[in-house]
Amino acid sequence: MSTNEPTGADLPDRADAAAFVREAESAVRRVAVEGSASASAWLTGLAAASAMYLFALGWYDRSDEGPILALSIAFGAVLGVLSVVHLRRMRAASLGFSRRFGLAVGGWGAVFGVSLTLGLLLFPAVPAYFAVAAIATATPPLWGSLRELVVVRG
Repeated sequence: MSTNEPTGADLPDRADAAAFVREAESAVRRVAVEGSASASAWLTGLAAASAMYLFALGWYDRSDEGPILALSIAFGAVLGVLSVVHLRRMRAASLGFSRRFGLAVGGWGAVFGVSLTLGLLLFPAVPAYFAVAAIATATPPLWGSLRELVVVRG
């Protein structure tokens, strides 16, 4: 027998082993919950920021380049701050997180892109269109945010 192999006296008993397993499971769950909370907060922030951005765009004509540029820079800055504050804290995620997060962000991107394109080309300075577009754009990340919390918290 090698000197590195544990002897019977070195092995934990059944109660100790069960305690180690419970502690490990608790740590995994805690890290996943914390990661899911950060992802959920980021998705909620994305929904709010993009809805406000689109709603504000509805008040400007395409020729109002200055205000549109200012809104776009502010929107990008908000997304940057959200990412620094929330996404960098994610050290672990729950099972299926990548799929849920991808669907939420991909859905947001598709709706945002179509809404922005149609709005700027066909409905410039039509607040009613942009209000509906804002709600539609906020829906995928809000779904993702709620889904993430439901899945992790049960």
